[in-house]
Amino acid sequence: MTEHDSGRPAPTAPTAAQDPPVDLLGAVAYGALTAFTRLAADAALAPDLTGRAEMAALAAVEMAHVERIREHLDSRGVDLVTSMAPFAPVLDSFAARTASRDWGEALVGAYVGRTLAVDLVAATGAADAPGGELLRGPDAGREAGGESGFDAFAERAVREVAVDDQTRGRLAMWGRRLLGETLAAAAEVLDEHPQAAAALLGGTGRAVVFKALKSRHTKRLAALGL
Repeated sequence: MTEHDSGRPAPTAPTAAQDPPVDLLGAVAYGALTAFTRLAADAALAPDLTGRAEMAALAAVEMAHVERIREHLDSRGVDLVTSMAPFAPVLDSFAARTASRDWGEALVGAYVGRTLAVDLVAATGAADAPGGELLRGPDAGREAGGESGFDAFAERAVREVAVDDQTRGRLAMWGRRLLGETLAAAAEVLDEHPQAAAALLGGTGRAVVFKALKSRHTKRLAALGL
């Protein structure tokens, strides 16, 4: 008697339908590409080779994430650029509004900004769904746990830059602005792409997710002494 004949359902192989929808993967890929572009530009703001190398290493991680999604979409017969295109207006506008003006802002942006997407996915539970590994960055576990090697470097470097109350206040305000801009961009993407929103949020309310992001962000800024 086969398993099916016994009345128990036969196991089914994972299918593309169980993967995150193409538009969600496109959003994640374009977010990673935007982060790569930002980090590569921020590397030029570094005052020394150590800072430049740290930023460049983070940029490489983001590009690896893009390539990982590209390979998966290729296997589904989907073009990466086509999947990313609908998200370019929102994320390009976000990138323009949050461009770093100096090394201090670049450090804060890299420290708190790169973890926001990781925290978003973690807060929704989408990371545990089929294909959820594609939504996380290659170092998502270490980043979410504050264990990235970049963290210790950034914490030291920010303290070196923020030598007075005025600079600390300015960078703290910059960190809060980054959160606000990120939440606004995320809300716009979720509103404009309901299929992606449903796949990402599942049964989790947006307010709950955003509250978790704010809490995590506050802790990250405190770790920087801001």
